[in-house]
Amino acid sequence: MTGLVAWFVGLLVIGVPIAFVLGIATSIYLVTSGIAPLSAVPQRLFAGLDQFVLMSIPFFIMSGALMNEAQLTSRLVQFANHLVGRWRGGLAQVNVLSSLFFGGITGAATADVAALGPILIPAMEKQGYRRDFATAVTVASSLCGPLIPPSIPMLVYGISSGSSIGALFLAGASPGVAVGMALLLLNRYLLRNMPVTEAESGGPVGWMVRASGFLASFRIALLALLMPVIIVGGVIGGIVTPTESSVVAVVYAMVVGLAMRTLSPRTMWRLIAAAAITSATIMLIVAAANLLGWVLAFERVPQAVADGFLALTDNRWAFLGLVIVLLLIVGLFLETSGAIIILTPVLLPAAQAYGFDPVHFGVVLVFGLVIGLLTPPVGLCLFIGCSVGNVTIEQLSRALLPFIAVIFSVYLVFAFVPAASLWLPRLLM
Repeated sequence: MTGLVAWFVGLLVIGVPIAFVLGIATSIYLVTSGIAPLSAVPQRLFAGLDQFVLMSIPFFIMSGALMNEAQLTSRLVQFANHLVGRWRGGLAQVNVLSSLFFGGITGAATADVAALGPILIPAMEKQGYRRDFATAVTVASSLCGPLIPPSIPMLVYGISSGSSIGALFLAGASPGVAVGMALLLLNRYLLRNMPVTEAESGGPVGWMVRASGFLASFRIALLALLMPVIIVGGVIGGIVTPTESSVVAVVYAMVVGLAMRTLSPRTMWRLIAAAAITSATIMLIVAAANLLGWVLAFERVPQAVADGFLALTDNRWAFLGLVIVLLLIVGLFLETSGAIIILTPVLLPAAQAYGFDPVHFGVVLVFGLVIGLLTPPVGLCLFIGCSVGNVTIEQLSRALLPFIAVIFSVYLVFAFVPAASLWLPRLLM
C-alpha cells in the first residue's frame, strides 16, 4: 500500500483534482501490484455510480439553485431582519439567521457565502462594521448549510455508509441550529459595546406596526421556508424516498419561481447546465472513490485500521478524540465530499467496533470535515469570502479565529454527547 499512498500524496501535492488523484493513483497501484486486471477499473467506476440514491444529488443541487435564482434570498434576509434586526449588532445577527434559513434551501456552505455575501457585507460595512468582520460573520455562519437538511455532505455520507438518510438529515439539524445560536451569542458578546443605530432600535415605531411588518415579511418568506419542511417531512413521514424528495424539491422550486415570474425557461436551462457540471464533479469523485474503496477492502485496510485503533486504545472516547484530530487535519487539504467518501469505509468499521452509532458518527465525520471550509490552504468558503468581501486571506483568517473557536466548541459537544444529535431521529423515526 506504500506505493498507493505515495502516488496519492504526490498527485495531490501538485494540484491534480481529487477525482483524478483517486482514479490515477488506484489504477497505477492495480497495474504495479497485479492484484486485478486493468479492466476492473471501468467496472468498479460504473459500480460506484450504479446506486439509485445518487440521483438525488443533482436534484438537490438544482433545487437550491432554482430557489436562489427565484430571488428568495432577499426575502429571507428581510424576514431575518424583522426577527433580530433590532438587536445590538443587528445586521450581524441578521447575517447569521439568514444563513440558517438559507442552509435549509441549498444544503451547501459555498452557495450561502456566494448568495448572501454580496447583499450583507456591503450593508454591514455601511453601518460601521469592519469589512473583515462582516466577511467573517458571513463565512462562519455558512457552516450551518452543510449540517441543516437537505445537507449534501450528509447525503454523501449516507450513500457511502448505507445509513438512513432521513435519520442523518434529522441528526444534522440540531448541530446546525446550535452553531447558528452560538454565533448569535458570540456576536452579542463581540458587539456589546457597539452603539445601537436608529434602524436597530426601531425608533418610535409602535409594536402593532412592528407586528404587522413581521407578519408581512413572514408571508413573503414562507415560500422559501417551506422547502426544508417539504423535503424532511416527506422523507421522515414515509411519503417519499430521499431521491423522490429531491425531485419534489425541484418541482416546488420551479413552480414558485414561475409563479413569482422570477424564473424563465432560458434561465432554467442555464441552471440545469450549471447543476449538471457540479453534479458531474461529485459523481466523478464518487466513482473514483468506489474504485479506491474496493482496493482498500481487497487489501483489508479498513480491518487493519480498526484493529490498529483497538490495539492503540480500548477507550472509545480516546478513539473519538484521535478521529477528530484526523478529520481536522484531512479537512485542511481535501474537499469535503471527497474526504467523506474516502474516510467512511476506513473509519466507520472501527467506530462501530467501539460501539458508536453510524448516524452519530456521520455527524462527527461531516461536522469535523466542514470546519476545513473555513481554514487554509484549501478552505472553499474562505476563498469565496475573500473574493466576495474584497479582503485578504490573512485579514479574514484573523477575523475568523473567535468564530472557529466557538464552532469547534459546539462540535466537541455533539461529538462527545451522542444524544445531542440522536434525540431528534429517535423521536421522529
